[in-house]
Amino acid sequence: MSDENVARLNELLMAERAGVEVGAALKKNVPKGFFRNHLTKIEADEAVSCAVLERGVRALGGVPAAGQNDFAEKVMALPTLAERLDLLARGQAWVVKRIDVLLAEPLAEETMSELHEMRKEHVENIDWCNEQVAELRAEG
Repeated sequence: MSDENVARLNELLMAERAGVEVGAALKKNVPKGFFRNHLTKIEADEAVSCAVLERGVRALGGVPAAGQNDFAEKVMALPTLAERLDLLARGQAWVVKRIDVLLAEPLAEETMSELHEMRKEHVENIDWCNEQVAELRAEG
């Protein structure tokens, strides 16, 4: 068991749990439609990531961490949707950087495959959030 990699996976797990909360909270403030549907996708991506990370921790013989970090509180404390989405995009980028570190480590093939998919989803979500932030700021 690599204690360092278990710690890295658990750090991401706690962040992804906060990401699920962010997705759920943001959806409450937007009308039904494409925008809300994409927030639902982000929330679902975060939930899948939690399962991926829990499996990865267990594959290394570790115990998944309980709880989440304070990211959701930070996002929801911001006054505008544009600011919230901007911080969400930066949070997703933070996750991508940490996934990149893990991908350089000797992990189980299944874990590596799932981390690659998780990275791809996060990059797509970063792009979507950044597009929405630009549109919201252009609208004033």
